[in-house]
Amino acid sequence: RNRETDKVNALDLGANDYITKPFGSAELLARVRSALRNSRHNQEGRLPSAKFIVGDLVIDYEARQIFIKDEEIRLTQTEYNIVAFLSEHSGKMMTYAAIIKAIWGGYPDDGSIKKLQVNMANIRKKFGTKPGEDNYITNELGVGYRMNEKSD
Repeated sequence: RNRETDKVNALDLGANDYITKPFGSAELLARVRSALRNSRHNQEGRLPSAKFIVGDLVIDYEARQIFIKDEEIRLTQTEYNIVAFLSEHSGKMMTYAAIIKAIWGGYPDDGSIKKLQVNMANIRKKFGTKPGEDNYITNELGVGYRMNEKSD
């Protein structure tokens, strides 16, 4: 587990850090303190109402509902989970591998990537997004998806 590819794979799948043996207790404690600082920062950044809002898009995490222009968008459980995951990481390009790991678990293969792409096509259709438009979610072909922090 010292190979660079192991570290890269772990980070691509959503790990915040990767530590290899041998390591000292001082290093471990420093990494824990850093993780706690980041955790507090993320909690403070979360809206008190547990909602994500960008332009006309509103995601109510507590009610598991999504609205565009005050109209509820009906999504399947999987579609909602994908949108919620992307919104929780808004502004960041989330790789196919990270999304697949978070939504279905396991590692990506051609079948799981296709399943993700089909779900994303359904989400875009329900959001009223035409092909080539990136109003809420941007796709970088071959890489992943990003929930935009600002609407166009």
